[in-house]
Amino acid sequence: MFRHTKLCTGLVLAFGGLAIAPTAAIAQDSTSLQRVEITGSSIKRVAAEAALPVQTFSQQDIKRSGVTSVTDFIQQLPVMQGFTVAADSVGGGGGGITTASIHGVGEAYTLVLLNGRRIAPATSGTTIDINSIPLAAVERIEVLTDGASALYGADAIAGVVNFILKKGAAPFTIEAKVSKPQHPGAEGSSLSISKGFGNQDTDGYSLFLSASHQQEGRLKASQRDFASTGIINFNDPTTGTPLQFFNGSSRSIPPNITIRYKNAAGANKSVNVNPYLKTNGKCAPAHVDLGDGQCYFDYTSTVEISPEIKRDSFFASGSVNLGNSGFKAFGDLAYNDAHIYSTIAPYPAEFALATGSALFNKYVQPYLTAEQLAGVTSTTAKYRLLDMGGRAYDYQSQTTHLVAGVEGNVMGWDINSAFTYSKNHAPTNYVGGFPLADKFTAALDSGEIDPFPYAVGQMPPAMIDKLKATQYLGNYSNTNIKMTGADFRASRELFQLGGGAAQLGLGADYRKTSYSERGNAAVKNAEILFDDPQAEFDFKRSNAGAFAELMMPISKQLEVTGSLRHDQVSKLDDGLNGGSIGENQSATTYKISARYQPTQDLLFRGAYGTGFKAASMKQIGQPIADFGVTGGTYNCPLSAANNLANHPLAQYCDGRNQLEVFQGGNPNLKPEKSKQWTVGMVFDPTKEFSVKLDYWSVSIKDAVTSVDEALIASNPNKYIDLYTTKFKASTGVRTLAIMLLPINIGRQENTGLDYDFLYRTKLGEAKVTGRLAGTLLLTDRYTTPGTDDSWESSLGKYGSNDAVSFKNVIKVSGTYEQGAWGHTLTANYRSGYKDKHHDIDNCAVNTNDANQDCVDVQLDVPAYYTFDWQTKYNVTKAFELTAGIINLADKKPPLSLRNTGSHQLGYDPRYASAIGRTFYVTGSYKF
Repeated sequence: MFRHTKLCTGLVLAFGGLAIAPTAAIAQDSTSLQRVEITGSSIKRVAAEAALPVQTFSQQDIKRSGVTSVTDFIQQLPVMQGFTVAADSVGGGGGGITTASIHGVGEAYTLVLLNGRRIAPATSGTTIDINSIPLAAVERIEVLTDGASALYGADAIAGVVNFILKKGAAPFTIEAKVSKPQHPGAEGSSLSISKGFGNQDTDGYSLFLSASHQQEGRLKASQRDFASTGIINFNDPTTGTPLQFFNGSSRSIPPNITIRYKNAAGANKSVNVNPYLKTNGKCAPAHVDLGDGQCYFDYTSTVEISPEIKRDSFFASGSVNLGNSGFKAFGDLAYNDAHIYSTIAPYPAEFALATGSALFNKYVQPYLTAEQLAGVTSTTAKYRLLDMGGRAYDYQSQTTHLVAGVEGNVMGWDINSAFTYSKNHAPTNYVGGFPLADKFTAALDSGEIDPFPYAVGQMPPAMIDKLKATQYLGNYSNTNIKMTGADFRASRELFQLGGGAAQLGLGADYRKTSYSERGNAAVKNAEILFDDPQAEFDFKRSNAGAFAELMMPISKQLEVTGSLRHDQVSKLDDGLNGGSIGENQSATTYKISARYQPTQDLLFRGAYGTGFKAASMKQIGQPIADFGVTGGTYNCPLSAANNLANHPLAQYCDGRNQLEVFQGGNPNLKPEKSKQWTVGMVFDPTKEFSVKLDYWSVSIKDAVTSVDEALIASNPNKYIDLYTTKFKASTGVRTLAIMLLPINIGRQENTGLDYDFLYRTKLGEAKVTGRLAGTLLLTDRYTTPGTDDSWESSLGKYGSNDAVSFKNVIKVSGTYEQGAWGHTLTANYRSGYKDKHHDIDNCAVNTNDANQDCVDVQLDVPAYYTFDWQTKYNVTKAFELTAGIINLADKKPPLSLRNTGSHQLGYDPRYASAIGRTFYVTGSYKF
């Protein structure tokens, strides 16, 4: 056994939960340890007996970080990579959610639990919006960094994040926080109240109540110089040559016009015209002339860096003894209402100009040759509705989570069983910037709106009023997700072995999940200009599973645990069209883990297991549906340079543009399968110093992937089957489109090392704690979408999956505590990487001179590091005051030429914060 020092108690606890929260662990005495259920095991035991790499974070750790939301805390942990950030809601498909992703394996492979049980997802799969977890109610967070499908079923391939909420008697507490960046934008505040009643042992009941409100202000691109424009001037890192990066849109102000015609030989041709450019000899302000007859709008200046967030939460947890039966009934209720207000670039409208109409005769005919005019087949205006304002979304999420159950001991069995009802109502509302087709067309035809003569800021106020009167305000769609389920778990001692009693855990669970997505009439009937009818869904499926877990202490030094689980996942029930989609699926998974303690100061641990994951309901059942346009702008892929000029779809290319996009499902998708293992150690050579290391590996086959837009555009010969056309009713024109469809052919491998070094000592009356924790990613590779044997990697570089896997993510902290004062300095580090590669064909970068030659460029993005400071003062026993500075040195994000995903340019918002130095003050009072 370990020496019974306070430090060693923390280390023993770390064996069941890696002690990222050393202060909380050390505060416990070994004599007070209770038999509890630990994340990653169904067997109740003393925490020191467990053998899994679980990182545990206490309330104190959360407070020291200075965060105001669960998202901010989880996403700053070194083990987290590959998650969805709030900034992804700015045109990046985030849809108002934020997620957790362990070791970069992916958010879909990280299981999120609330008090050890599943909650309703935010998608048609099992991905959880961690915004829905009320931070004020969190007691601790446990992060299992090893696969756990053999216990929890599907989706726990990378690991588990378990939020343990508060319960029991507690003083009435009020806590308030305000934060203020040094630079404009992104101000924040929060307020929470809580109170606990009753003592389970003496009163026979307990009740805990908590309510909170939190809000964060929006941050506009124009408020940060490094993100305010899509025109980025820089020098070639190797030659020093002045270069320019530009990612603009052909939907411009005033509009560009594309005229399609048949020449004298009957061949399909097209020509681009910008009347403002023709009249003035240059493009309007905030636009760039790329020499193809069009003006490209610098839309970046109109977007937000991060959205506005408002969140209200309520949580209640209670339990009552059921007489003298040894059982108690318990229940949890959590409610969260969140709004993510996101504004992206103004609406990219396209509309037809009839040949011979007043607008055609005035703005098109003068610039056409006789041959072109005689052969006109269609005329499309491409217009950015800046004077209507940006496209403004309200992503709302109302989550309700209810658990009711019983637990106790009967005939030597520890029993825990519960019913769960969990739902997520997620409306998407349009709050500005979307024109209705009939109103816009009527105003255009009547002459009340004429966008062609006016540059940015020049449209007369009366015309702007007419333009704004055409917009649609209200609900766009409603997503409703409901999960109901029941579970039963039991564990007991079986027989004695050399190291103690063998214990058996048994369990079963069943849940049914429904996912529906419905649009209102304006959506279903494509009443919004340049929009398409959106597909609706109403899917249901059930999951059932049973497991067994056996823990055997072979000797005082060696403990071995094995678990086995079988799951069945039903085919989809289609509530809209009737019938079913896909096939029933099943899988059996297992896990074997062991801990070995050869000396008092040294522990070894290891595990090997299998896992599986069923595809999401939309991945299986979604029909082909409109998915907007690509994030990037591309030269026509079906060109002579790619030997595709004669392809039947080549006629639908219109020079350099964003490509139209469809998205759909695949009913033939199989479950993904995985193997994962860990090998670790805990070394405690002195009372002051400890080391924890865990080497891990995750491999997945039959991974569900879709080919990235940039890969489709850059390799059209390889992915020609993913090209199609899209017809736009507003223009009457069919244009080139690509399809993002899931397939089962992928493979993925990730390996790395998690480490944690802790040093604690006393300097007189003061306590000093130093800690270094991080993840070293050694392998991150995946097969090129569409292949099962062509490997590529995102490790230390921007990959074809539009993501970066960081080789090193490190957090270093030092804390000095004396009397009522406590001071903490924290350093956060992410290693550098190779930026997105832009080649000559892509032509996103050119020489910043009169020639404007396209160039081949790939930047080296440097390492990004920030420092945070916090000072805490206990004014009285009841009143605690905390002040801090986030990003103490006001470090700006490094330059990145990423041009896909969310709309921010100049940096990558997934990997670096644009807020800058931020001051905050928190006050907490207990009555």
